[in-house]
Amino acid sequence: MRYLLTLLGILFVAATFNSCRRDLQLDQDPDAQLLFSRDTIVFDTVFTTVGSTSRIFKVYNTSSKAVNIESIDLAGGSMSPFRINVDGVPLVSTGNILLRGGDSMFVFVDVTLDPNNGTNPLMIEDSIIFYTNGNRQSVILNAVGQDAYFHYREISTCGEIWATDKPHVVFNYVIVPTGCTLTIPAGADVYLHHNSIIAADSAATLLVLGTAASKVKFQGDRLEPEYENEPGQWGYIWLSTLSRNSRIEWAEIKNGTIGVLCDSFGGSANPTVRISNTTIRNMTLAGVFARCSSIEGDNLEIVNCAQYCAAIAYGGSCQFRHCTFGNYWNISNRSTPSVVVNNWYEVDEFTNEVRDLTSANFYNCIIWGDKDNELVLDSITTGGEQFNCVFGYSLIKTDEPTTSFAHFQFNVYNTDPLFTDGYRLSASSPARDIGSSFHAAFVPLDLDGWDRTLGVPDAGCYEQH
Repeated sequence: MRYLLTLLGILFVAATFNSCRRDLQLDQDPDAQLLFSRDTIVFDTVFTTVGSTSRIFKVYNTSSKAVNIESIDLAGGSMSPFRINVDGVPLVSTGNILLRGGDSMFVFVDVTLDPNNGTNPLMIEDSIIFYTNGNRQSVILNAVGQDAYFHYREISTCGEIWATDKPHVVFNYVIVPTGCTLTIPAGADVYLHHNSIIAADSAATLLVLGTAASKVKFQGDRLEPEYENEPGQWGYIWLSTLSRNSRIEWAEIKNGTIGVLCDSFGGSANPTVRISNTTIRNMTLAGVFARCSSIEGDNLEIVNCAQYCAAIAYGGSCQFRHCTFGNYWNISNRSTPSVVVNNWYEVDEFTNEVRDLTSANFYNCIIWGDKDNELVLDSITTGGEQFNCVFGYSLIKTDEPTTSFAHFQFNVYNTDPLFTDGYRLSASSPARDIGSSFHAAFVPLDLDGWDRTLGVPDAGCYEQH
């Protein structure tokens, strides 16, 4: 009896299905056409061997009746660098898809290009062809491919200088080994894959030597427009313990986790790194994170970071002149200041490790953002440890006590700098003409190349003109 009931159930479902199919009216007009949400799918520059993100378009049946799509074919077939997925099913070719009246379906497209060993971009084109009632329609697929130098878990050679005829793409890491130097010259474009880093090992040196006319650029390896300002796409530039005399000049560093991470426990007469004429932005942790290290920065624009524009942590030393630390991060909630200076860290719930902050000097700078307090001094000196910091001739947003001349000298406090065109100064900015000419003489030209020594200098990395 149980088997008889099962058989009757199957026959009932089959009869119902066939009845529905018979009742479904098909539009068999040879002029019937599908409607596409996009007639051309364009992939901006994609690195060879690096897959793209998916592009999506919809296929609509605007008829009140169902249509039978006789075939959907990727014109280039299995040899095409493009891949398509129709309503969740990856395919090269399919047919007899019933699309009900007024209904739609999704088509997903992505692409991976083969290396061409060339320095110029190449254009790749294919199409997806739809046949409905014998009527042929197509959606064009375009991609621009770029070959590159690929660095995969690489230890650089001593004295290596990167070429600039093609971009460099870093997977996982590039490490400058102990006692060696890696030079990244003007005009180099460096793209880092998710969580990838460039690191200088103990006693190693990283030289990033851009110029005003030909900067060195660091960013993630996804070049689609939606990633243009997406933070957190890669890791950081790491100058590890005892790395020395590294330089970063005329660079653009964006969309990572930390722009420059410095570790130099033990101290040295030479700085871990000198950074000049550089923009760091859109970091999910910090623009500069210095841990008991020695760092110098001139003419820096460090802006829009999820936690800190600059964190000078666990002591050490630093000097910043004509830098703008501006934070209007709006992707998630930010509760941290743009700049923090501290000389300790928590080992465990019972123990703090305190280190000397021998000097932290900020001259002719702007420290500003959309929080009530954008500067925090966080010190422990119970054992006589040093906490030497000076903020002078700067515009600062803070609720710190500013009466101590040992820490605060000739500043403007809690007055909107009136930024315009990014972080440049408007004509009425209170940051104008408040800088020290003595300190400006060490950084005579601003980020736009204007001479700030012709009069009283402005605070920040841009001179109003």
